Amino acid sequence: MEPTDITVRILQDIREEIRGLREEQREFREEQRQFREQSLARFEVIENTLRDLAEQLVMLARAVKAALEGREKSEQRLEAVERRLDALERRATP
Repeated sequence: MEPTDITVRILQDIREEIRGLREEQREFREEQRQFREQSLARFEVIENTLRDLAEQLVMLARAVKAALEGREKSEQRLEAVERRLDALERRATP
């Protein structure tokens, strides 16, 4: 083999290695793109879940507030009824 044949063969090998590296790089980029898309999809699910949870907590807080307000009114009405009953019992008892 002449020196030029060896040089040509070495350059061809280098070219093939570079092509292989480029293909590996493309595959790696594709994997990274897919990973990014999957991550974004997961974060979107988490974000939507947190929004739903926040809405539910707001509704729960409103329901608790309404229940407490209703209880206070019920207690006031019950106290009024008990006072009237006590008054009636006192009149009815000789």
